[in-house]
Amino acid sequence: MNLIKKFVEFAIGNGIVLILGFISTPLITRIINPNEMGKYSMFDTITNLLILLASLGIDQSYVRYYYDEGKFNRGKLLRKCIGIAIIVSIAIATIVLILYKPISIYIVEEKSLLIVVLLIINLLVGIFARFSMLQIRMRQRGKLYSFLSILLKASYLLLVPLFFFIYDNNYKTIVMAIIISNIIVSITAIFMEREEWFKFKTSKELKTSASEILRYGVPLLFSASVIWIFQSIDRMSIKYFCGAFELGLYSGAMSIIALLNAVQVAFTTFWVPVAYERYSINPENKEFFSKVNKIISVVMLLMAIGLIATKDIIVLLLGEKYRQAAFIFPYLVFMPMMYTISETTVLGINFKKKTKNHIYIATISAVFNIICNFLLVPKYGAIGAAVSTGLAYIVFFATRTFISNLYYKVNYNIGRFSICTIITYILATYSSFHKFNIVILVLTIISVSVIGILYRDIFTECLNLLKSKFKEKAKREFTSKL
Repeated sequence: MNLIKKFVEFAIGNGIVLILGFISTPLITRIINPNEMGKYSMFDTITNLLILLASLGIDQSYVRYYYDEGKFNRGKLLRKCIGIAIIVSIAIATIVLILYKPISIYIVEEKSLLIVVLLIINLLVGIFARFSMLQIRMRQRGKLYSFLSILLKASYLLLVPLFFFIYDNNYKTIVMAIIISNIIVSITAIFMEREEWFKFKTSKELKTSASEILRYGVPLLFSASVIWIFQSIDRMSIKYFCGAFELGLYSGAMSIIALLNAVQVAFTTFWVPVAYERYSINPENKEFFSKVNKIISVVMLLMAIGLIATKDIIVLLLGEKYRQAAFIFPYLVFMPMMYTISETTVLGINFKKKTKNHIYIATISAVFNIICNFLLVPKYGAIGAAVSTGLAYIVFFATRTFISNLYYKVNYNIGRFSICTIITYILATYSSFHKFNIVILVLTIISVSVIGILYRDIFTECLNLLKSKFKEKAKREFTSKL
C-alpha cells in the first residue's frame, strides 16, 4: 500500500497537468497555425539534443550512485554531476553561437541570432530543470514533484496568451512561454531543496569518483544520442520531405498522445528509484518486478485502445486546421505505451551495469525507424511517420526485454502481451484510414475482451482488493455506530 501511495503522489500532478493540457491544447492550436507549430517543433527537437549532449549521461550516473552515497553526501554528488554538465553546456553554447546562421535557418527557415540565443538559454535552464527534478524524484518527494509539474504547466498556460499579444501567430509565442515556465520551476525546485543544493559542509568524501561518474554515464550518452535520432527522425523526415506545415499537424497529433504520456511520465518518475531500492534490498524478489509489469501492461493497453477508439471525438480539442491529426495519432499510441512497459523489462541491463547494451538497443531501433521513415514519409507524409514510429517502438521494447533477460531473468509473460499488442496494432491500422464506424467498435470490443481474458489474474486481484477495502470501510462505519 505504501508503494501505491507513492505512485499516487507522483501521478496526481500528472493528472492535473493532463487536465490543464485539455485547456492549453485547444488554445494553442487555435492561435498558432500548423506552419509556426512546425517551427517550434524543430526548436524543441534541437533543444532536446543539446540538453542530452550537455548532460553527458551523468544524470543517469546520479541516479545509479545515489543510493551508494550516504544521506549527507548526496547533495555533494548532485553538485559534482551538475558542475560537469554546466561546463559542457558552456562549450556547446560557444559552438552554437559560432554556427548560428545554419542552425537558425534549419530551425526556423531564416537567419536569426535571437532564436539561437533563446536556444542557448533554454539549454542552460533545461540542465538545471533536469537535475532539480531528478533530485526530487530520487528523494521520492511525490507531492513536491506533482506541485512543480502543475506549476510548469500552469505557468505555460498563463504565459502563452501574454506572449501572443507580443508575437501574435508566431513560434516565438510558444518558445518564450516554455523558457520562462522552466525558469520559474527550476528556481522553485532549487529553493524547495536548498538544503541539498547549498549544503557545502560535509566531512565525508564521495565514494563515487568523477571517473566512475563518467565511466557509467558516457556510454549512456552514446545510446541516448542514438535514442534522440530514433525519437526525432520522424520530425526531421517530415520537415525534409513535407515541410513545416505537415510537421505542425504531426505535432498536433503528438499533443493528443499527452493522454498516455502523462501516465508514462508519472510511472517512470515513480518507478526508477523504487526499482533500484527494491533490487538493493532483495535482488531475488523477481515476482515483484513481474507483477508490476503485468499491471502497467494492462493499464497502458486499455488506455491506448480507448484513445484510438475515441480519436474522432478527442481530435475536436484541436483547432480546425489540425483535424487531420485524427488519422495520424492511432499509431503514435505505441510510443508511450511500449516505452512505459519496457521500463519494467529493461531492469537487468541497469541492475547489472551493462549499460553499453543501451547503445545496441538504440541503434537497432533507430536504424529500423530511419529505414521506415525514408520509405513511408515521402508517400504517406505524417501518417507514414506515425506508422514508422509505432513499429520502431515495438522493436525497441522487444530488444530491451530480450537483452535485459539475458542478465536478470524475469517472467514478463511475453506471449500474452504479444497477442494484445497485435490486436491493438490491427485496431490502430484500420483507425488510421477510417472514421469511427461499426468495424472500429467491434475491433475495440474484441481487443478489450482479449486483454480481460489474458490478464484475468490482474483483474481478479484488483477486484478482490476493492472488495476487501469496501468490507474494511463498512466494518469501520458499523463499529463507529456502535
